[in-house]
Amino acid sequence: MRWNVMVGLLLAAVMVMAGCGGGGGDGGGSSTPAQSTPVVITEANNKAAYDKAILPLNDVLARYKDAMDLAGKTSRIALAAPVSNLQNLKRETDALVVPACLGLAKGNLTTGMNAINTAFLNFMGGASYDSFLMGLGTSSFSAYELIIGTKKLCDFSIM
Repeated sequence: MRWNVMVGLLLAAVMVMAGCGGGGGDGGGSSTPAQSTPVVITEANNKAAYDKAILPLNDVLARYKDAMDLAGKTSRIALAAPVSNLQNLKRETDALVVPACLGLAKGNLTTGMNAINTAFLNFMGGASYDSFLMGLGTSSFSAYELIIGTKKLCDFSIM
């Protein structure tokens, strides 16, 4: 319901702006081109851009969660390779270019990965299981998922 109201208000604003644009002419017979109406970003015409921006983030998160599950089932002495994989996925996430409207979502993703990677590295170094860092990681992933669920009308073409 809330999205319908926001889209309706946005459409009304666009119609008002288009109506105020250049009516009447200047009377001098100039042949200036008509102003173009701003493109309204709707979920339907934004789907391809949304997928292009979101799918790489979702893909790396899915692979990270799989690698995290594997690392969680690995003995302390054999954690080097699984943790190295987690670190590589974090670097891959850092390298992803996202539109400005997804900056916070990507930040939550990398914060979660940092926390979990640190927890595993500390564990490899002899510390006990760090439930705080692991919890921070998983709550950051939840925040990421919440944010991307609200960004369907973001302008993903601006990167």
